[in-house]
Amino acid sequence: MHKQTSYNLAPRTRRSFSAILGALAVCAALVAPSAAAQALDVDTVLDNVTTAARDLRDASFLLEGKLVDTDGTIIALEIEIRVVPPAGLASAYIIQPDALADNEIVLDGPAVYNYTFLTNQVMVFDADDPDALGGLLPKGEDGASAEISFDIGAIFAGYVATIADVEQGANGDVYVIEFRNKDPEALILDVIARVFASDWLPRQLVFMEADGRVMAELNANDLLIDQGLDPDEVRRLPDDAEVIDNRR
Repeated sequence: MHKQTSYNLAPRTRRSFSAILGALAVCAALVAPSAAAQALDVDTVLDNVTTAARDLRDASFLLEGKLVDTDGTIIALEIEIRVVPPAGLASAYIIQPDALADNEIVLDGPAVYNYTFLTNQVMVFDADDPDALGGLLPKGEDGASAEISFDIGAIFAGYVATIADVEQGANGDVYVIEFRNKDPEALILDVIARVFASDWLPRQLVFMEADGRVMAELNANDLLIDQGLDPDEVRRLPDDAEVIDNRR
């Protein structure tokens, strides 16, 4: 049977230990209010996001996440994204879902080019056509155009935004913003966004219905910005593909 050891500190040691704990408590009391004072309000955060999105020359990232069907079926997403905002240009190369693997989508100003690998066809749609993305991503409000944008304040202008939390990430503060739709009957009621304060660009969007059910989760991983992407390369699709123009 093991002998139990009792750890009794000498009076002087106890006093020293108490002094250390007291000093730590004072430091914590001084640091905590300072950290809280540095947290920004939601309008300032969204203004910073708008500025960062406006100044962005180009970006590439791996979009990973999921879509959740009404029956609970989860559809994995893995899509390589490239954007050139000054040219109103973006491209998406689909890795997952498997059923759409090797398909490509190019958003080029007022038009969307949807390339299907199996048929080697390019279907051209107006950017505001709800069928332009083939239902791949959550639909926006009526009349909205398909786009890939980092300006979440503009995208969710019909929502009330609040700061839900400020998390600590590897590169500093991460602002968690909750967008609540002003229309309680809307399909997408809540959106949770995570914005990195290091560059003021969002890295995650979570779309939810009125009952709190998650419809989609989108994560922008491996984000690289201002690389000097060639717009012609971003909009390039197979030269031998058949083009079918569905624009109105």
